[in-house]
Amino acid sequence: MMVAITVYLVWTFATYLFEGRINLLHRDDPLGRFEYSVIVNMIIGTVIAILAIKPSITASGPLSLSQIGFRSVKNTVVLVTVAGTMGFLLFVIQGPASLNPIVISNVYSQTLPTSVAEVVVCWAVIGASMESFSKNKFGKKLSVIVGIITSTVLFGVYHSAHSEPFNQINMVMILMLPGLLTSIVYFVGRNIYATIVFHNFQALFGVVASVEIERMLQVQFPVVLLAVASVLVLIIMDKFILRKKSKAFLDGK
Repeated sequence: MMVAITVYLVWTFATYLFEGRINLLHRDDPLGRFEYSVIVNMIIGTVIAILAIKPSITASGPLSLSQIGFRSVKNTVVLVTVAGTMGFLLFVIQGPASLNPIVISNVYSQTLPTSVAEVVVCWAVIGASMESFSKNKFGKKLSVIVGIITSTVLFGVYHSAHSEPFNQINMVMILMLPGLLTSIVYFVGRNIYATIVFHNFQALFGVVASVEIERMLQVQFPVVLLAVASVLVLIIMDKFILRKKSKAFLDGK
C-alpha cells in the first residue's frame, strides 16, 4: 500500500511542477505540454506506476491482472465499445460547446495522455491496492466500496496540483463526481482500457468549453500522435511487462 501511495504522491508533485506551477493550461507552450505529457503522464504516471506495482501481481500476491483491469482482448473490445458509447452519450447529453468531429478528436487526443495516467494511478494503483488492503478487514463487497471512495477522493485531490481553475477547492469537489462515475465503470467492468475511454469522455466536456473552437477545426497531428503514443506505452507495459511471466497466474479473462 505504501508503494501505491508513493506513486500517487510523486505523480501529483510532478503534475504541479510541470503543469500547475506554471499554469501550463493557460499558456501557448507546445514544448511544455509535450514535456508534461511525456514525463509526467507517460513515464511517471504509466511506466513507473506499473513497474512499481508489478511485484505485487503474482499468484500469491495481493493483486491480480484482472483485478487491476488488464483483461483479454475479447473482453477489452466489448467493454471499450460499451464504455465508449456510454461516455459519448453522457458528453452529448450535457450540451457541449461543439459536436464537430474534428474538434472532438483534437480535444479527446489532447486529454488522453493525462486520462491514461489518471486511471493507472488513481484506479489501477491506488484503488485496486486499497481494495486488496482492506479486503481482510471489511470483506469483499465493502472493500470494493473502500476502493471506490479512495479512488474518487484522491482523483479530486490530485487536481489541486493543476492549473486554475482546477486547483480551486470547489472545483476539486466538483471533479469528484466524474471521478465517482469512473470508479463505478472501473470496479464493475474491471477493464483499464474501457475505463480510460469512458474517463476521457468525462474530461471532454469541460475542455471543449474552455478551448478556442476556431483553433481546433484543423487536425492537430502532434497532439494526436502524443495520444497514440500514450496508449501504445500502456499496451507495451501490459503485453511485455505485466504479462511476460504471467502464464502461472494470469486470470485476466
